[in-house]
Amino acid sequence: MNALRIAVAVIGFIAAIFWTWYIPLICILALSLRFRAWEAIALGVFMDLLWLAPGAGFHGLPLFTIFAVLVVWAFEPLRKELLS
Repeated sequence: MNALRIAVAVIGFIAAIFWTWYIPLICILALSLRFRAWEAIALGVFMDLLWLAPGAGFHGLPLFTIFAVLVVWAFEPLRKELLS
């Protein structure tokens, strides 16, 4: 199971650099549904650091980081219920 977790995280990080934005988003969702995923939050921070433009106003918000934290937090009860 750790191999799957590592594979999804690596796909997310590679997708953040070379592919489009929705593949890391899917990886964040997949990681947070199955695991207590600190990787999802790290992937969100990486996406924001990689793609945020300095001084962009509203678009300067770290949206991927906020999304990752909210998803990991929101899916905690579901993960406890389904995986226990």
